[in-house]
Amino acid sequence: MKIKKYISTALFIALFAALAPIVFAQSFPDVAQDSKYFTSVEYFKEKGVIQGYTDGTFRPNQEANRAEALKIIVLASSIDVAGYESGGNIFPDVTESDWFYPYVKKAKELNIVEGYKDGYFKPIQVQNVAETLKMILATNNISLPTLEENTLVFPDVPANLWYAPYAFYAKEKHIIEPQGDGTMNAGRTITRGELIEIMYRMAIVKENGGTPFDISTNWPLEIHANHAFKTKRPFDWKVVKNEDEIVFWRQDNINHQSSYEVSFPFSASVTFHLDHNKDGLSQSSYTENIEATYRSNFGSYQKNTLSLSGYPTLNLNVGSDHDDYFVFLPENRVLQVYTSYGWSDLTDQLVDEIRGIVKNIEYTPYQQTSSSNILSTVRERILVEGMGQTTMSLFTDLANIETDTIGVGTGPIDYFYSAEYDVTLKYERSSDTILDMQNGQTSAF
Repeated sequence: MKIKKYISTALFIALFAALAPIVFAQSFPDVAQDSKYFTSVEYFKEKGVIQGYTDGTFRPNQEANRAEALKIIVLASSIDVAGYESGGNIFPDVTESDWFYPYVKKAKELNIVEGYKDGYFKPIQVQNVAETLKMILATNNISLPTLEENTLVFPDVPANLWYAPYAFYAKEKHIIEPQGDGTMNAGRTITRGELIEIMYRMAIVKENGGTPFDISTNWPLEIHANHAFKTKRPFDWKVVKNEDEIVFWRQDNINHQSSYEVSFPFSASVTFHLDHNKDGLSQSSYTENIEATYRSNFGSYQKNTLSLSGYPTLNLNVGSDHDDYFVFLPENRVLQVYTSYGWSDLTDQLVDEIRGIVKNIEYTPYQQTSSSNILSTVRERILVEGMGQTTMSLFTDLANIETDTIGVGTGPIDYFYSAEYDVTLKYERSSDTILDMQNGQTSAF
């Protein structure tokens, strides 16, 4: 039984309303700005929930044990443990001298943890995904659904498993995502990065009144400079760029897929092609030609009209495995977007990811995106107070490569690098000022 009910293409743009991006400077050397855990780690670093290790690292790929996972979950949920530093042993393997004692004591009192059948808590045992979900949802007082007997949450999670209701809620709210084969694999150990990401998504869901997490929120931007097109893509999708075309490809490694041109069960692709429309066809004539072609090749299709990046868009659904879009741009150009995906236990997730890519499409007319214009604007604003963030918003790929926490006496100085323009900006936070710009990736100025 499939859990997800597909929404109409005409509605998905509105339902996927994007949150404004949160900009952070990099706090840990092993969690770079292009990491899928960057935003969630920085979110909780700023709130004082995590500090990292004594060597300054966070170690996102290290397995999380039960004690550290519980501490992070309790702190992230703003649960006060003051006064819980003593009170006798609560588990045979948890004593008052343990650093994690107050967190375990408070969590046990709140029925967040119960211990194992042998009576032990096992603080140094690594945490698995199912246990993590139970802790997080219990800490946040989430009301769990009652599942029908034939409900299959994931291919490997039938309704009769103790953690099925937790998995159902987490899947519906996009707090967790399936593995590459569509399964949950709930018994696998969880890493510190995964733990923080799940908690971050839970926090955003609560902040937004229970609205499912927008999975595209923190995806990286991809830009095709030849026609000033950009959108976001999932972290694990490949990118293939040609002169007038860009392809995002979720490769099916399970079945050894070697090309995006043929769909495999666990694969998906989104191809963007810029048609210069040299015949100068009007939108109505172009639409008539496209529909005639689709009738000839596919027989039947569903037609929708949308707006992407503020431009009128024709959407043609040509079956159970793909949607196509035609975005009518200025100067008679048409951005053609072709999507396809395989049919498997991962299909629901692939559809969500494709829709996340499409709804983030942005197109800016050529003259507004030339390298010389942007860099000239930056030069004009160097040392102009209060214009730093506005100036940096001209770039779409700035990455913080270094932070001087002492600065020049007025606070921290950040160095942001743009690979697209191959320049580094020196930014003073306290006055919101671009202090300088240098070619290449450097902080030596």
